[in-house]
Amino acid sequence: MDKHFLLPKLLVFFSLLCVVMTSQAESVPLQNLQKAYPDSIQKVTSNYIEWKDGTRMPIQGSFALFNYVASVFYHLDLSAPSLSKAAILHEQYEPLFRKMYGNSAAEVKRKLVTVYWMPNVFGYRYPLRVTTVNDVDKKIQRISAELEKLPPSYYRYLANPAGSFYWRSVAGEGYLSSHSFGIAMDINSSYSNYWLWDYLKLKLPISELKYHKLTYQNHVPMEIVRIFEKEGFLWGGRWYFYDTMHFEYRPELFI
Repeated sequence: MDKHFLLPKLLVFFSLLCVVMTSQAESVPLQNLQKAYPDSIQKVTSNYIEWKDGTRMPIQGSFALFNYVASVFYHLDLSAPSLSKAAILHEQYEPLFRKMYGNSAAEVKRKLVTVYWMPNVFGYRYPLRVTTVNDVDKKIQRISAELEKLPPSYYRYLANPAGSFYWRSVAGEGYLSSHSFGIAMDINSSYSNYWLWDYLKLKLPISELKYHKLTYQNHVPMEIVRIFEKEGFLWGGRWYFYDTMHFEYRPELFI
């Protein structure tokens, strides 16, 4: 068969295959994004996220041809910020969070307000800067009020919170911390465990880490954790590389 005749047929075949793939049921992580952020996201398909402002964020797969055909079919701009299906699988949503909360420190700051942490217990000593997007500020206030109802023996874990908004990359990584978007806070580090601190106490070189299984440690009472999780805040104590002072707003992970 003439190769010049075969090539258009192959392109048509792959194009149709791409369309069939996009018509399949949406993956669970994508469905969860739509359910978790209804105020920001209008619709989610296998190939794009449609925002309430009418823009579409491409979701790219591993095959360049499929991405190209999908971009033509759905009028997507592949040069614009996009998510990859691999990133979604690993719950890495930085492009989505940049779109939702702000693409720079200045943009995020314009959506921040000050929430005083447990004011009926600590007065106005601990102002937290958190975003108003997705009502994160209201959720922090509800968490604060619920924590104030706990017995005083819990307050030591909650005093002197380590921080909220801070535009920065995760230490040793190339992606932004959730603190950059005003959706995270750390409680008292004096009563918390962080994997690296605990590992360094063993006086072992970092080069040995890959041969050494981490021993999980935590002192934060689960009563505190459950109050945060009820409002959609993921606890860093649930990670293998644990960070028990850390909480971040990630409602898509609870659906």
